[in-house]
Amino acid sequence: MINHLTHLFKYDNWAMERTANSVINLEEILPAAVRLLSHIISAQQIWLNRITGTHSKITPWDNYTIDEAISKSAELTSKWINLLEGNEQTFLEKRIQYQNSKGETFTNSIKDIVTHVINHATYHRAQIAHHVKHANGTPAVTDYIVYQREFQK
Repeated sequence: MINHLTHLFKYDNWAMERTANSVINLEEILPAAVRLLSHIISAQQIWLNRITGTHSKITPWDNYTIDEAISKSAELTSKWINLLEGNEQTFLEKRIQYQNSKGETFTNSIKDIVTHVINHATYHRAQIAHHVKHANGTPAVTDYIVYQREFQK
């Protein structure tokens, strides 16, 4: 399972870069799309911090430039992979308690959190694709199966 999850983070980074490039290629940069890219990055950092017990002042809607988002995505991918690969399978079942951005306390397994992080990014990349299409741009193709086809060659 750890190998599969690390593979999904590699896919996620690939998809983030393609998505960011679809925004860069527009005639005019869309603030809403950049905001969503930033949100994906902020959320991934927040969840990583919750798992590692790291305190920071990052909020779910911190703003980054597109270049920062691409760079931070690669950096976060490495951090997530290092976290996962540095642990045994039982690590995924470990439950952590955390507070959400509203201050509410919850407990979830690391496996569920990692699954959420990947799905959350996919959800917002679809929103970005919608923005790009409505700006007469070409949305990035970020389907997982496309990623697999490219790397199975």
